[in-house]
Amino acid sequence: MKYFIPISIICFMLPAIVAQNITISGYAPGYKGREITLFSYADYISYTEIPVSVQTVSDSGFFNFSFQSDDIKRVILRSGKQKANMYVEPMRDYKVFFPSRDTMRFPNPNIEQSVDLTFAVTDTTEINALVIDYNEHFENFWAENYQYFVQKKSRTRLDSFELQMQTRYAALNKPYFKSYINYNIAELDLNTFQSKFELAKKYIIGKPVLYDNFEYMNFFNKFFNRYLQQYTSSANGPALIEQINSRPSFEGCMNVLAEDKYLKNDTIRELVLIKGLSELYYSSDFKRENVLYILERIAATTKITAHQVVASDVIRSFSKLQPGASAPEFSLLDKTGKPVALSDFKDKYVYITFWATWCTSCLQELKLITNLKKKYGGKIIFVSINVDDDPALMKKFLAKNPKCDWVFLHYGSQKEVKDKYEIKSVPSYFLVNPMGNFIQSPALRPTQSIESSFWEISKKKSGNKGP
Repeated sequence: MKYFIPISIICFMLPAIVAQNITISGYAPGYKGREITLFSYADYISYTEIPVSVQTVSDSGFFNFSFQSDDIKRVILRSGKQKANMYVEPMRDYKVFFPSRDTMRFPNPNIEQSVDLTFAVTDTTEINALVIDYNEHFENFWAENYQYFVQKKSRTRLDSFELQMQTRYAALNKPYFKSYINYNIAELDLNTFQSKFELAKKYIIGKPVLYDNFEYMNFFNKFFNRYLQQYTSSANGPALIEQINSRPSFEGCMNVLAEDKYLKNDTIRELVLIKGLSELYYSSDFKRENVLYILERIAATTKITAHQVVASDVIRSFSKLQPGASAPEFSLLDKTGKPVALSDFKDKYVYITFWATWCTSCLQELKLITNLKKKYGGKIIFVSINVDDDPALMKKFLAKNPKCDWVFLHYGSQKEVKDKYEIKSVPSYFLVNPMGNFIQSPALRPTQSIESSFWEISKKKSGNKGP
C-alpha cells in the first residue's frame, strides 16, 4: 500500500532571484554549508538519476536552482540522506522550505528519509497545489475505508471516490494531474481483487504509455512485477526460456510473448520485456550474458526512442560490483593522515569493511575481525573504511580499542567511494582477490561464517589443510 503524505502550504519570505524557465528558491536552515542536489529520473524502470544542479546552502540557509524544462516533471531534492519530491511546471517560480531530519523517527543517520517540502503557493491550479489538495481527500477516504480493503469489500467505495474526484476536478484542463489521479486510484484498484484482465483493459490496454508520469509507471511496474518470471511457469514458458537461455533472441522473445493476452500491443510487450529482463538478470535460472545481449539488441534496434533510453539505462544500471568485476579503486587517509590505496595491496586478498562508530552491529563485527586477523592476517589484508562525518571519531575509537590493529581508513572528502561501492547501509563487506576482482560482493560478515571462505583462501595459498 502506498501512503500519501500531505505537503503543507505556508508562506515565508525568500530572496528575490532573476526569473528563469523554472526556478526553485529554498530555505533550509538545518543544512547550512551543505550541498543540495536537484535531480530527476531518466526513466521509471531503471530509475537512473539525471543530476540537474548542485547548490550549497548559504550561511543564511538559502539555496536557488534555475533550469529549463518543456513539460511537467517530477524532481527530487536531496541533501545527504534526506530527500523530498516535488513537481515542476515550465515558467514557474517555486518557494520551498526543506525541513531538517526527524531524528526521533529516524535516529540512524545512514538511513534514507523522505521529508515533506513546504510550499508558498498562491495559484491553486499549480500542479503541487493540486496534488496537495487531492492527497488530503485521498487520506480522508483511506482513513474512513481502509478496513473495507482488508475485508475485500472496497469496490463500490473506490468507485464512489473516483467519481467524486472526477467531479471535483472536472473543469480543470490538466492532463498530467488527471493522469496522476487516475493511476493513483489504479494502484488501489489492484487491491480490490477484481479480474486482473479487467484492470488491464481499464488502465493499460489501448491506453497511451505515459513514460514520464510517475504514477502511471508506478502502477505499470506493480502490475507487471516479475511478469516474465511468472510467465516461464505457464504453458508457453519453456518457449520463452529457450529464446533467452538457448538462442538468445530479441525477436524470438517478442514472438513468444505475442501469445499473451495482456501483451498484444507491440509497445507494451516490448516495455514489459525490457522490465522483465532487468529482473531476470539477477536470477540464477537465466544466463546473464544472454539477458544482456537481448537488452543490447533492443537498445540498438527498437523503433521506440523511449525504449532505447530505458534499455540503455537498464544495461548501465546493472551492478558493477558483481563477483568477478574489478573492485573500484580508492585512496583514503589512515589515522596518521597517510594515504592508502586499494592498489597498495596488489597480489593480496583484501577483506573490506564499511562501518561507523554509531553502528552497534558494526562494532560487534569488528570485535570478531580482531580474532580473524590473528588467524588469517598473513594471508588476507583487512581494511575497514569509516564513514562517520568526523574522522576524529574513528581516531578516538581506535585509541580505546588497540586490538583493532589492521588498516583503518576514513572516507574524508572522498565521499564518492560510498557510491562506487553502492553503500546503502553499514556494515557492508567485500572480499577481493589478488587480481583486484570481487570474490564475494557483498561478502559474508564475520557473524555469517566468512571464516570458512578465509580458511579456503589460506588452504589454497599455503597448500596445507588449514591456517
